[in-house]
Amino acid sequence: MNTLDKILIGCAVAVLIFTVTMIVLFCVFQSIPDTLVECFFALFTSEAFISFLIYRLKKKAAEKNGKS
Repeated sequence: MNTLDKILIGCAVAVLIFTVTMIVLFCVFQSIPDTLVECFFALFTSEAFISFLIYRLKKKAAEKNGKS
């Protein structure tokens, strides 16, 4: 398992835990911190996008080196 896989698994676990926590908070207090939720999901969306770009660039470089 490479580093990129570990990062994405960590992101998925963090999103899952955060979502469950926000559901529990909503059930108890009938409200959630909207700004925190927005920033949290923006962070992990950008992390997933950057990871995807890194994956595509590595794949493209490997194809280029394999054809040479």
